[in-house]
Amino acid sequence: MWETCLQLLRRRGYHLKVELLSDEEDEEDETGQDAWLAEKDGFTFWGDNPIELLGLVAVYEDTRPEEDRPYWWSVKTVRERPSLREQLVDEAFAAQDARVAEFAAQRERDPEAWEAEIRAAFCLVGGEIHAAGHLGLPRVEMRRILTDPRLADLRD
Repeated sequence: MWETCLQLLRRRGYHLKVELLSDEEDEEDETGQDAWLAEKDGFTFWGDNPIELLGLVAVYEDTRPEEDRPYWWSVKTVRERPSLREQLVDEAFAAQDARVAEFAAQRERDPEAWEAEIRAAFCLVGGEIHAAGHLGLPRVEMRRILTDPRLADLRD
């Protein structure tokens, strides 16, 4: 992904560079990260990685500020309550809750299919965390599910 982001930035005409931390700086810098930079039209953008850098440049290209001034990136941001971020998180929690309820109902309705789905997820992606994500379940729910005696062999 990093290579794709860097090549996309270069194709868009940005001058790219990375500022590497030396060993001495590494001990003093709390972030411990290199700085990725892109420069164009008098603006310099930096991110902790090329993905962040591309994201910032995308905001710049949408906003098109005339000068590099504080908070130029928020010019087109619509301030609404709740925020878009909050809305998306609320939707994700609602979908997750619905999936937990749906999965619990499947266990009651067809325990063999329920168990088979869990085992298939473990075979496909392996491990509790990945299986939970594959099944659309929170990890805490997967840990609870794995207390079922039928799934004892899947516990880490």
